[in-house]
Amino acid sequence: MENIRLEKRGWAGVASLALGSFASVTTEFLPVGLLPDVAGDYGITTGEAGMMMTLPGLLAAVAAPGVMMAAGKADRRWLLIGLSFLLLISASMSAWAPDWHIMLLSRGLTGISLGAFWAIGLAVAGRLVSQESAGKAIAAVFGGVTAAMILGVPFGTFVAGLFDWRTAFVAAALIAVVPLVLQLLFLSSVLAEDKLRPASLMNFIRRIEARKSILLILLIFGTHFGTYTFLTPLLSDAGIGQAAITLSLLGFGVTGFISNFVASAFVSEYLKSTLASALLVMMMSLLLMAAAHNAMWLIAGVLLWGGAWGALPLCLNINNRMASGELIEAGSAMFTFTVQVAIASGSAAGGVIVDNLSIQKDFFSGTAFIVFSLIILYGWKAGTKAEYALNRRN
Repeated sequence: MENIRLEKRGWAGVASLALGSFASVTTEFLPVGLLPDVAGDYGITTGEAGMMMTLPGLLAAVAAPGVMMAAGKADRRWLLIGLSFLLLISASMSAWAPDWHIMLLSRGLTGISLGAFWAIGLAVAGRLVSQESAGKAIAAVFGGVTAAMILGVPFGTFVAGLFDWRTAFVAAALIAVVPLVLQLLFLSSVLAEDKLRPASLMNFIRRIEARKSILLILLIFGTHFGTYTFLTPLLSDAGIGQAAITLSLLGFGVTGFISNFVASAFVSEYLKSTLASALLVMMMSLLLMAAAHNAMWLIAGVLLWGGAWGALPLCLNINNRMASGELIEAGSAMFTFTVQVAIASGSAAGGVIVDNLSIQKDFFSGTAFIVFSLIILYGWKAGTKAEYALNRRN
């Protein structure tokens, strides 16, 4: 009976981490659907407003390994609770921010919170339950991340459409309260098995398959957020109204969830093929949206894109875990670090292209980077036994 009680408490802790990941990443991606309104209120360009994605991405990249190394062997429970409280503060500040500088400060706090929470949460989840259930627990926490990536933007545009962009951040703050309370109630004490050191990160990077994983994450996440950050302005410029944009982004989420479910059935045995298929769909959607001027084709591109993105984070995370081997915390930290660097650099580069060329040129550039990702996927032979067997199967 005691084992059953501990297992139930462990799963309640996992649920609190999954909801925490959802709240963190929702708050991170919320500005994507709000850029035109925020830019208008603060009197800045759309490209400058993209800093609301770039800054938290940069700080999250530093926080992912940095907080873990600074924390040493401290109890991960209190570390995660503190990061959840910081998220609540940051979302509340964004809702209140009277000027652009305060907004950037609040977004910086968001980055610190989410980067460290994501990395630590993925590493801790498997230790809250039995060894046999560890994989499912990690998948549950990453499921919160994926759900937020897919639903965060349509959620923001929906709330902003009903009220305004500040109310969207108020809603994000209210969402952040839920995992914070659950973590206080159910998250068990988790001491680090070993202090994360720079040497652990270097050992991970020395692996050929790890370097390939990092490059693919950079290219794919960077391309996605270099274009997705400016999706709402693209649709708006084509004459698509706010209500239709919200429905389109919701459609992105629906096709993404379906794709995530379908991909999960194949990704374990056919990782490379599943990843390549999703990349091909993303390439076609970006090309369609770059060339289309008709609202119907643009919306079709959004739905296709959602289908591609529903599978890609899952594939990239599993690929990175395979590359990590026994270096679980190092691999988790490097995955989060790389994702956030990609988000920051992608959204920043996209902003430069949008402000100096056009949104269409930004999407054409994204298409080229996806082609390059496919070349890396099939052209770079990492040479490990596991990858050799996987290549033969595919």
